[in-house]
Amino acid sequence: MRKVWKAQLNDDLKRRLFVAMVESVLLYGAESWTLTVKQEKSLDGVYTRMLRMALNVSWKDHISNIDHDGGLPHISDKIRERRMALAGHCIRLPELAVHNTILWKPTHGTARRGRRPATYIDTVGLSDTGELRSLMLDRDKWRAATKSRVGVG
Repeated sequence: MRKVWKAQLNDDLKRRLFVAMVESVLLYGAESWTLTVKQEKSLDGVYTRMLRMALNVSWKDHISNIDHDGGLPHISDKIRERRMALAGHCIRLPELAVHNTILWKPTHGTARRGRRPATYIDTVGLSDTGELRSLMLDRDKWRAATKSRVGVG
């Protein structure tokens, strides 16, 4: 990849290659990740450093991220959008599917000491699914709401 990044190619082409070859691998399975805010910031930083390397922009050049990223959203925003899309897919599946038991039903048993681990529903921000269910069932409205909530589009 270093030869491609060092080549005298247009920055837009390098961005498209970066999204196709690097971002797709980085985000594989990301819709099911439960990340903390610290982990999201760390991923955003890694993504920015990798993009700067792809575009041959040194941190010493004092070029802001907005100037070199070409309008690409943060990687954490893309992960958030994918999570919301997966939640919409899962809610539209038939009621007897296994995912309903795993995702939407409350946990059973006794709680452990300390803070409880983050669940997928907590991460997506859909802890109260009653009001969102009708929105999630309409694919077009849910897609628009997801894009506007996440800020990607």
